[in-house]
Amino acid sequence: MKYRKQPELVDAIQWTGSNLDDVTVFCGALVSSGGFGFTDRQNGQVVMNTAAGTQRAEPGDWIVKGVDGSFKAVKPEAFATIYEIAE
Repeated sequence: MKYRKQPELVDAIQWTGSNLDDVTVFCGALVSSGGFGFTDRQNGQVVMNTAAGTQRAEPGDWIVKGVDGSFKAVKPEAFATIYEIAE
């Protein structure tokens, strides 16, 4: 789904803890560069090594891909206040 952050349009997916295949496809470029991993099976964290540093997404967090192709983890509360569905 697409979500809008004023004034930019971003792609986002919510990490549920059980949709690793979907998240892996969503983070494709990061995965192919070796910057993505599922390292904490006990807590279900997804780890993304980005230009801005290491980002950790816990189940319930959103993974947002910016217009520049960068990825970041966003807590659900922050996501709900910043973004709205665009389509």
